[in-house]
Amino acid sequence: MTNFETLTAGWFGVAPGAVRMVTDGVNKNLRVVSDHNDVFARFSPTSLHSREELESEAALIATLRKHDVSCCELADIDGFSVLGPETVNGIEYNVLLNRTIPGCPLTPTAQDARAFGQSLAQVHRAPIKGPARTLAIDGGGEIDPAIRPVFRDLTDLVDQLSDESTAFHGICHGDAWLGNAINSDGKAVLFDFEFSGHGPLAYDIATFIWALRAVDDEEEAAIFASFVDGYRDEYDIHFSENDIRLNLLRKEINNVRFICQNIIMSREIKIATTKFARETLDFVLRGDLSRFAWT
Repeated sequence: MTNFETLTAGWFGVAPGAVRMVTDGVNKNLRVVSDHNDVFARFSPTSLHSREELESEAALIATLRKHDVSCCELADIDGFSVLGPETVNGIEYNVLLNRTIPGCPLTPTAQDARAFGQSLAQVHRAPIKGPARTLAIDGGGEIDPAIRPVFRDLTDLVDQLSDESTAFHGICHGDAWLGNAINSDGKAVLFDFEFSGHGPLAYDIATFIWALRAVDDEEEAAIFASFVDGYRDEYDIHFSENDIRLNLLRKEINNVRFICQNIIMSREIKIATTKFARETLDFVLRGDLSRFAWT
C-alpha cells in the first residue's frame, strides 16, 4: 500500500483496499470505488501543474459540460474538485478529482475514431467566453545536450513555417489522442484536459496524427479519414496541410520538453527521444503528410 492510496482513502473515508493505483507515471492516477463513489484522483507534481492550473482545468471541464460537450464530470470533496498541495514521498502534488466514466477504452478503429472526432469538434466549437489559459506551445526549459541538435532543427523549421499559418483558434484539448477518451454508449467521452488551453485548433488535429504513427500505413489513413468525418459532422471547418505540419512539429517539441523536464534521462531514453523526434521531422519534410489530407 502506497502513501498515495492511504492519503486518498482518508479523503473519501474508505478502507485503503478500496483505492487502486491505475497509472504510476509522472502523474499518479488512483481509482476510488465504494458504495457511494467511483472516482479518479489524478496526482500531478507541482513542478508540472500548479494548483491554479488544475483549477483552470476544472473550470474548463465544468463549462464544457454546461455546453453539452461529451467530456468527463468533476467529483469533489466538500465542494472542492482540486486539492493540494500534498507531499508524498518527498514530492509535492496537486490533485484533480473526476468521476469514473462508465464504458471501455477507445481503440484504433474507424468507429471509435469517428466518435472521437465528433467529441473533439464539440470542444473546438464550444462558445466559451472569458479568460482561458493559453495552450502551451512555446514553453521554455532545459533540453538535454544529446537531444539539442534535433530539437534545434525542429524549432528552426517551426520559425520558418509560422509566418504562413492561417489556423483557426479556440479551446484545445491539448493531448487529443484515442487514449484520452472512453467509449460510453457509443460516445467518446473525453478526459485528461491537463494541457488544455486557447490556441490553434490544428494542434489537436496534429496530435491525433502524431499518436497514430504507431499504426501501419493502411490502417492509419483509414482511421484518420473516419476521425475527419466525425469531426466535420460537428464542425465543418478546414485545416490546411501547412497548419497541420506546423503543429506536428510543435507537438514533437512539446513531447521533447516534457520528457527532458519530467523523466530521468537514461541513455536509452535519450536515444529513443532523439530517434522519434528525428522521425517526426523526416515525416514532415518528406511529404508523407499527404496521407492525412483534410478532405
